[in-house]
Amino acid sequence: MSSDKNENNNGTKQKNVNLGLQEAMPESFKKSHELIFSRQRLTVHEQNVFNLMIAHMREEHWKGISAPSYEFPAKTLADWFSIDSNHLSSTLKPVADRLASRTVGFTNTATNEWDYIPILARIKYKDAKLIITPNPELKEQYIDFSNKGFALINRKPLYRLKKSYSKRLYEILSRFKQEGYQRPLTIDELKGYFGLFDENGNLSKENKSLGPTGVFVRRCIADSFQEIAEISKHELILFKGDSGELGYSLIKKGRTTTGVRFHYKWVDRKITMDMNTAKDTIRELETKVALKNTKLTIEELYLLAEAYTTFEDTQTASEIYETINQREAALVVDPEQKAKEEKEKFLEKIKQMKAKSKSKY
Repeated sequence: MSSDKNENNNGTKQKNVNLGLQEAMPESFKKSHELIFSRQRLTVHEQNVFNLMIAHMREEHWKGISAPSYEFPAKTLADWFSIDSNHLSSTLKPVADRLASRTVGFTNTATNEWDYIPILARIKYKDAKLIITPNPELKEQYIDFSNKGFALINRKPLYRLKKSYSKRLYEILSRFKQEGYQRPLTIDELKGYFGLFDENGNLSKENKSLGPTGVFVRRCIADSFQEIAEISKHELILFKGDSGELGYSLIKKGRTTTGVRFHYKWVDRKITMDMNTAKDTIRELETKVALKNTKLTIEELYLLAEAYTTFEDTQTASEIYETINQREAALVVDPEQKAKEEKEKFLEKIKQMKAKSKSKY
């Protein structure tokens, strides 16, 4: 990767970040919390091009200028997107045309405030290069991760997902990898993140069929989790929800579905284990359970799950991770429940003191 500065037509300095022929796509990239939880209406190909720019963006690219420009050689793009380089310009042209007019929306439901900002300042194809310039008004959302944090997104699985809703859901699940928890989201929040609303907050004409909650959940949530389960089975464990749904359960108020709760765990504990070690681990721990009727510790369960993963038995590994999830959840004390119990204990002690002293007000 190289960069140089020149002046554009209005005399302002511009930095061109040139991605060479030998440039490798990063294995993972950061996307800010605000971009993850924003309203975007991007097709699969538009998401791929947009993320192409974000994956190569660095904070130092913005120093001393309003916005950098990213130049991708046709040969490199052809390899990354599996497109014949002779057809690259004609293939990307309609994608770029739509992407140039796309906005990203930030809304505040508490104050009814909203802000829609164009994603790009410019996108063009010249001299066998795709040149993308981000909108400088989004600089903070592009590179400032100190305020609200960011998602670390694994690039290969994201690009392998073929559905736009699957890609957006994958990004949302990537936001809290360490915590392994994503707060429940309302149906309207999810519809917004999946780009179903127009700038006025109404369901757009092309998405009218997704208006009914049941249809939306089936096509945008259930179908997306099915694809994610196939593509990301070695990195992401999806647990069954309250009614057996893969990766999620519905939140209801009476008979009305109001939101979605997610059930998943990122496999972030990488243990180097060869086949022989995996075989010995399975034999030892399974024997311990079967013959000695012993309950495995959480650490032993992690080892057993990794051993089955080494043998590519993801089904058994998922079942073990689900057991781990249940065991770890049981160890976590709900803050509200803890406060309630402490309050009850305090009042009980006061009652006991009053009973002993027999004092009256």
